[in-house]
Amino acid sequence: MKPCRTIPPRRTTMTNYDKARSSILEKINVLEAVEQPLMDCIGQVLAEDVYSEYDLPQVDSSAPDGYAVRSVDIMRASKANPAILQIIETVRAGSLPKKKIRSGTAARIMTGSALPKGADCVVRFEDTDEPADKNGPNSGNPSEVKVYLRVAPGSNIRKAGSTIAKGALVLPKGALIGPAQISALTANGKNRIRVVRRPVIAVISTGDELIAAGRRLSPGKAYDCNSAAIASLISHYGGIPMVLGIARDNEESVSAMMRKGAMADAIITSGGVSKGDYDLIRLVIGKIGELHFSRIKMGPGASFAFGQTHGTLEGGTGGPIPVFALAGPPSGCLINFETLVRPALLKMLGYTKIKHATVKATALDSLPDRKAIAFVKWSKLHDSRGEYRVKLNCSEETGTLASMAMANSLTIIPEGAKVEAGDRIQVLPLDWCLGPVHQD
Repeated sequence: MKPCRTIPPRRTTMTNYDKARSSILEKINVLEAVEQPLMDCIGQVLAEDVYSEYDLPQVDSSAPDGYAVRSVDIMRASKANPAILQIIETVRAGSLPKKKIRSGTAARIMTGSALPKGADCVVRFEDTDEPADKNGPNSGNPSEVKVYLRVAPGSNIRKAGSTIAKGALVLPKGALIGPAQISALTANGKNRIRVVRRPVIAVISTGDELIAAGRRLSPGKAYDCNSAAIASLISHYGGIPMVLGIARDNEESVSAMMRKGAMADAIITSGGVSKGDYDLIRLVIGKIGELHFSRIKMGPGASFAFGQTHGTLEGGTGGPIPVFALAGPPSGCLINFETLVRPALLKMLGYTKIKHATVKATALDSLPDRKAIAFVKWSKLHDSRGEYRVKLNCSEETGTLASMAMANSLTIIPEGAKVEAGDRIQVLPLDWCLGPVHQD
């Protein structure tokens, strides 16, 4: 395969994409811990080590359904010469045995049931004359059982504490809570745990041309699709969106909306960061806080700015609030979120692994020579017999909605690079896209 060729970068005052990402993460802090119901913690990060308060299982118990016996009583058992034992009781799951196993006796026992005293092994039903059909003519309450197999001491027994011992670490601080972790914690009796809390993110769209979905669209107007898209991404990655609405193209409206957003843990705006006469976001950020950088060497999505509000802002949380000013066109807006906001959101949540997983894929088409910026394409990733191939099939227009809806990945072309069909390139699969990685 041919490698990507690089073009000498041109001089620019825009911030390098990698530098912008690093600069943002340096200014983001992990949020504080809260205690909450276990079932509300999916996708959150454990804020403390959790240790077992019990031995699990608490007592020696049976691994299969079978008969609890003394191994010495069945040491010569075979199909031709079965050991015949008297059944003295049935031990069901959740109940404790009442009788001790003595010479020549056995107890029917269910999986997970406590082992009776005197028994040192369990014989599976399959190795006895236990009827397979519990409702058949030979079923009922037999008084004795024939054992056809010799079983060694300790066989088919779960020892107390074999799953986890009292005082053992169940989950370490920093563990991501998913279904398996919920199971482990619940098995240890936990119904509340301490986790890094979910960030509340204020969402603001800007522009006199925007109206809310559901209203009649008139000439010169456009529906505010960015707020809904941003809010859904915040929820997808574990945050809590607080949609504040649409700020109009005047400083008072933008400032009032952003001051209202200061009650959240972060503010995300869309639009109002390009070079137009009414693009006021950067101005307002500078007045209510500090603008760290504006415009990045990336396309689509070059119109991105990042700053922080002052900690003394009325109604705020008491500390600087990060402000992410995303591009207005929907494609650039979502690309800004996925590449620059997502890592910051995950860091707030306490994630330690925040770098997006990428795969190596063969380009199926070419991209022309680019300017000295990182270029991002909505792309379609295919798994062709175990080898990834990627179709860079999206329009060059920043706001193309159809290409976004059909894509399942982003392909980031480094600064100064171009791509030809057959090149091996890095592709970033999007787990929130409905389109799967198709197999040919």
